[in-house]
Amino acid sequence: MCRKQLAKWLLVAAALSTLTIPIGVDAVLLANGHMNNPAWLPHAKLHCAMSFFAAASLGSAALAILKVRPTSDRFSMGLAAFLGSAFWIGLIGSGFWPGTSYGFLNDPVLGNIREPELGGISIYPNVVAAVITIAIATVGYWLTGQAKSIERSP
Repeated sequence: MCRKQLAKWLLVAAALSTLTIPIGVDAVLLANGHMNNPAWLPHAKLHCAMSFFAAASLGSAALAILKVRPTSDRFSMGLAAFLGSAFWIGLIGSGFWPGTSYGFLNDPVLGNIREPELGGISIYPNVVAAVITIAIATVGYWLTGQAKSIERSP
């Protein structure tokens, strides 16, 4: 597989991750901790639903760029990498907002779920998914710069 194909494949993987994982995990697997959680106010559920649509929009836009563009120019691939990563960058940044948490510790519905630890540091699956997706998109974008330059008109 050539670098250009691998780069595009990695960017597609990041876009698909953004399109499917947030909705699959938060709306289906963890629905009782999110959208079906009776402790959540309707406005909080609105913001959760917004995140689902944001992830779907960003992932779909990245896929559209990757599938529709006839050439793999650096700008388009950079835009696809950003769109495929933006949701996850937001997830990581949101954890620094006061009063937020990456985990479900002391959740009134799900109970006291402890995250796995490594060397005394909690490992949050959503942060792991974010870091992996961002890394995949970054490597995909980096590989586009390593490929031969695209033909440009004089």
